[in-house]
Amino acid sequence: MGMSETCPSNGVPAVSSRARLLVFVVIALSSGWIGVFVNRLLGIPDSMDSAGAGIWIAIPLLVGIVMGLTDPSLRRSYLASWKPGRFRAYGVALVVFPLSFVAAIAVGWAAGWLEPSGLGAFAGVVVAAAVGTLGKNVFEEGAWRGYLAPALVGRGLPDPWVWVISGTVWAVWHYPYYLFFLDESLTRAVWDVPPVVYATLLGIVIINLWAPLFTELRLLSGSFWPGVLAHTVANLSQLPLAYGGLPIAPGKWLIVSPLAGLIPNVVVLGAGLLLWARRTGRWKRSIWEGSIWEGSRRSR
Repeated sequence: MGMSETCPSNGVPAVSSRARLLVFVVIALSSGWIGVFVNRLLGIPDSMDSAGAGIWIAIPLLVGIVMGLTDPSLRRSYLASWKPGRFRAYGVALVVFPLSFVAAIAVGWAAGWLEPSGLGAFAGVVVAAAVGTLGKNVFEEGAWRGYLAPALVGRGLPDPWVWVISGTVWAVWHYPYYLFFLDESLTRAVWDVPPVVYATLLGIVIINLWAPLFTELRLLSGSFWPGVLAHTVANLSQLPLAYGGLPIAPGKWLIVSPLAGLIPNVVVLGAGLLLWARRTGRWKRSIWEGSIWEGSRRSR
């Protein structure tokens, strides 16, 4: 490391990008537990309306703002991420999750595993939750795709490592949400297990499957706002399931549940990988060379 990185002209030791990244991760992952502690001090119950939940959702964004603005290598791209970015990314953000849900419901309906006729009754619930869900996701995406994913990319990490690290941090940050702030009945409506099992076996897996899509939306658009749109559409589309509006036959939820099922999450992962292949040029190479494998064999 050069002298200019550690001792700037004013004599104050510089803070490296890696140090900022580590500080962000530690504080972000502590935010929910700080929120739970604050609720205990105030003597108020844990819920998404509590002061603790506000602390949990706000701290990662606020710390990300500080780290993004004080890191010379990220400042310009961080400021740009608050602008709308490239608009074609919004089309992808708008359709991926609805397509994944339609695919799961169509297969489940055709197989006789679910009955979607009651979904329309929850339109009011979705509309009522829209503004609050959008606001929540500005905080989330502003932290995870506004700062964390670009900071990992800036470290020169391979794309899969960016997905895994950002996805795992994003998932672990949700633990206090599942264990304390979220009504347990909502997770049990998806999978009837204790919240810690849900958060560990389902939350971490699903969020990591989503990470490529959200990371690629950020990199392709230069903005975290397409991620806000995709995240909001995903959350709102899941509400009827969480409130019991889509009964699924026992043992089949793992395949066709619009939130936790294999089919919708493979669609979301596939969309993320397609965006990645297009951004990195692998899509064109696979078309012209027949396959990436064939191309790699001929290059030897």
